[in-house]
Amino acid sequence: MVSLDLVRKANSSLGSRLPNPVALFVGGTSGIGRSTLRQLALNTNAPTAYIVGRSENSAKPVLKELRQINPLGSFNFIEADVSLISNVDKACESIKQREKALDMLFMTPDGLSLVGRRETSEGIDKLFALRYYARMRFTQNLLPLLEAAETQPGRVVSVLGGGFEGNIDASNLDLEHNYNIVSCAMHSVTMTSLAMEHLATSHRASFVHVFPGIVGTNLYTNSFAPPLAAMYNYGMWPLMYPFSVNINESGQRHLFHATSELYPANTLYNHEAPTTRAETKAAMGSDGVLGSGAYLMNWKGETFAGGKKMQKLRKRGMAHKVWEHTIDLLSRTVR
Repeated sequence: MVSLDLVRKANSSLGSRLPNPVALFVGGTSGIGRSTLRQLALNTNAPTAYIVGRSENSAKPVLKELRQINPLGSFNFIEADVSLISNVDKACESIKQREKALDMLFMTPDGLSLVGRRETSEGIDKLFALRYYARMRFTQNLLPLLEAAETQPGRVVSVLGGGFEGNIDASNLDLEHNYNIVSCAMHSVTMTSLAMEHLATSHRASFVHVFPGIVGTNLYTNSFAPPLAAMYNYGMWPLMYPFSVNINESGQRHLFHATSELYPANTLYNHEAPTTRAETKAAMGSDGVLGSGAYLMNWKGETFAGGKKMQKLRKRGMAHKVWEHTIDLLSRTVR
């Protein structure tokens, strides 16, 4: 476990290590995204942050708070429904017109559904789009900016389910057939980890797939009608609360995940020099190699190699196949 004291110490040093970061938060108006943004504002000198969300009105209190915390910072809202890939592209173009480099891409968009496949106007299941395809489109579009980061290579953080990878249907990756809640969750998590492994081998950026633990957010309130949301908030949450991560601590830890030198890009290291690698104290990558650029992480900042199912998928070349599928589907979606 990475101790909270170490996390706080590392975050407090960002004023000298990464004083003026440029960051994009997708889903930063509430929950983990908002808490992490607060920590960014508290711990850096003059950050520039872009926040992508569905409602500008919902973002106003967040922007006001951030500007009060750090008057030297620049906090900008981009209104977009990112379940549509065309909207993701527009948001990315807006950022590319204003910035030449990006230090971090932090993504938390999610939702819940008790019904079957719900396709967007672009033909992708909405929940699957939020959890995987939109996040990968942001990553694909902004990789040149992430690679251009100067202080340290840019970092992509996807908050979802790192470590919970499982079986996926290679002939039905987009779940056009046999869709259900479990298959959507499994495909989203596993494809994220595989895609990150693929990208880490050839890009000057690092990729973190983190499971945040149990955190009190408004996910159920935003996803369900009031009766169901109330059942969770007043029935289930009190039982889960003793095992949960405080939202403020979650923000501190996620800022650490997004900026710590423990999780470097693959290209910083020479695979032929294991002694040098060990001296860096880089964390273990998802492939079991120190500092390999793609990291599966729990809420405590501990990284680990992918399990047996990931190993089997890797041997079958699924990391490359998943990324090829992703690029192909996204290209067809926005023609």
